[in-house]
Amino acid sequence: MAEAEYSTTTRLPVDAIWRFVEEMDNWAGFVTGYQRHEKQSDVDSTWTLKGDLGVMARTLTFQVHITEWSGPQRVAFELTGVNEPMKGGGSFTIESAAEAPAAETPATVEPRGFLMRWLEALWRRLLRAIGGRVERAEPARGGAAARLTFRLRLDPGGPMAPMVNAMIKPMMRPAAEDLANRILAHLEAPEGAKR
Repeated sequence: MAEAEYSTTTRLPVDAIWRFVEEMDNWAGFVTGYQRHEKQSDVDSTWTLKGDLGVMARTLTFQVHITEWSGPQRVAFELTGVNEPMKGGGSFTIESAAEAPAAETPATVEPRGFLMRWLEALWRRLLRAIGGRVERAEPARGGAAARLTFRLRLDPGGPMAPMVNAMIKPMMRPAAEDLANRILAHLEAPEGAKR
């Protein structure tokens, strides 16, 4: 199983972030590999992503089901692969920076060795090269109004699961960072703040 969690802060208020995140059409295009999505209902949709893992390029289709919709703090979802044996889930959590913990707790952070950190750095560079990866400067702790945390978990299945898991693991954190930073960069821009 591959997992990632990324938190970042902003001067924007919680409600401004929630108004954007609560409607997936607003941020869907910021997801790494995004091709398209189609809503079947308020809680069910189908997403198509193109995954390029070097020697293996695939177009993946997922059924996404919202399992929790607790505005303006949290959205949680489950993923089920349609054309590949894969399951997963994730969440967006938005909280006041004053109430957010100062740092990630050791229980939620998986230790990453040199090789994993190097592979993550490689994925960051690739994301920047192919998708215009967004870099943002976080406000100082006292200047932050809100904290956005994105969590993602993918569990490949089938006979290729161990190999696929090893290949996607290093790209999870850079992809989570990229999504959270793209959302906040969009909202922090003068035209995004009007949404």
